[in-house]
Amino acid sequence: MTKTLTTPIVVPEAVRRKAGLRAGERVEFQVSGRAITIVPKDSSRSDYPMETVMRIVKEQTEKPMSRRRMATLDAELRAYGTKQAKKVGVKERDVTRIIHESRARRRTS
Repeated sequence: MTKTLTTPIVVPEAVRRKAGLRAGERVEFQVSGRAITIVPKDSSRSDYPMETVMRIVKEQTEKPMSRRRMATLDAELRAYGTKQAKKVGVKERDVTRIIHESRARRRTS
């Protein structure tokens, strides 16, 4: 059975952090006797069909993005990231620690 993490399923923050799980991440429940193991689904798989990826690459090759447009998108992305960080309570001083923790998790997986 696979389920998207939502409010009815409560996994303590310390456990999620240690396991590298994030809210909204798809997980698989494996049951063996009375033990339940929660395993993240393969998130390395792209959510986009290969045709979409190839179309985007082709468009970018044929008509590269201007510096002005790239700067505009960068500013929009930064503003969105700031808004999301504020929403979940991430402070600027936490960013370096979060990056290092994320890299450490990737190295061990």
